[in-house]
Amino acid sequence: MPGWHAKTKDLVAAGDLKVVGIVQEQHPDRAALFMQWHQMDWPVLADPFNLLQVKAVPYTFLIDEHGVIRYKNPKQADLEKFLATDYPAEPLGGGTGKLAFGESVAEHQLLYQPAARESVEQLERRAAENPEHALTRFRLGVAYRMIHDSPQREPGDFAKAVAAWRRALDMDPGQYIWRRRIQQYGPRLDKPYSFYDWVPRAREEIVARGDEPRRLGAEPGGAEFAERRDVAGAEPGEHPDPQVKLPPDSGKLVSAEVTVVPSTDTKKRAYRVHLRFTPDPEKKVHWTNDAGPLSFFLDGTGGAEVRDLPGPVSAPREEASSEVRSIEFEVRPAAGEEVPKLLTGTAFYYVCEDVDGQCLFLRQDVAIFLRRSDE
Repeated sequence: MPGWHAKTKDLVAAGDLKVVGIVQEQHPDRAALFMQWHQMDWPVLADPFNLLQVKAVPYTFLIDEHGVIRYKNPKQADLEKFLATDYPAEPLGGGTGKLAFGESVAEHQLLYQPAARESVEQLERRAAENPEHALTRFRLGVAYRMIHDSPQREPGDFAKAVAAWRRALDMDPGQYIWRRRIQQYGPRLDKPYSFYDWVPRAREEIVARGDEPRRLGAEPGGAEFAERRDVAGAEPGEHPDPQVKLPPDSGKLVSAEVTVVPSTDTKKRAYRVHLRFTPDPEKKVHWTNDAGPLSFFLDGTGGAEVRDLPGPVSAPREEASSEVRSIEFEVRPAAGEEVPKLLTGTAFYYVCEDVDGQCLFLRQDVAIFLRRSDE
């Protein structure tokens, strides 16, 4: 986009050309931040559900005033010829035809209810009616991830998104857009690039020129910042309960959610594990930050090699808080070994129930199923 912006900026300013972008993004507001960073002020439309049904990006089209595509992925000479030509109202033989979406108005309305549980339910029904329709599976994954990033989120939404994307990619492995959606949250070794490591720099430069950076609905981090390289995990520190004497969180004051994102390359057998720990809002559970942070320890790794497993999760400065806390790490097969189907670990945390409730140091066992039964 920045390259074409530089080539066409003067033409747009003179009124000789109009530029519109379409992004295949799960989070369109991140594209808006990118546009603000590079000071590209033309409209950008969002197509997270892949209504265009493209299999790869980028595509650049030159479209005349009659809506006819005259050039696909043009060069500079094509742009000059396009601007110098007075096209008739009827398509010429060299034109590639008008843009067609093949979707009904009802379909658009269904897919563009942001983070609506009703949209997920309708897509679930469509997937059940036509289980081999790969595009429906992909769109179901997009809807589940939207719900996950909204106040309506429920445990398991992210895992359902990954499962739907995996099923879609299994049916159409050549779909670049779908593969990238999984890789966004997947293992380091599966990444073509770091997806959103530019965000901190963009914000700094926008602030430095006196502007307010666009707000993001879902902050990127973890796997979305990870580069394709080997990074050893941080030292976990001293185990807080080596003799298993701490009481378990039997009252489920904190819920644990596990999502496993596998590599899209089955030969690599790498997995990115996402753990989320959420204090129960109905019981007004909160972390006691002055007592200590949340930490997570694996019981054993079997034939697995673990990377990126962090030390204790840093806590806010205030004495008490109730935010969701996340841990990510990567699992790969050790040399000559096979990754086990199951890893187990334990989370340790200090929490209090309600304002004047008892504060406890608890443990919670977590089961991490890495492989499906067909792997």
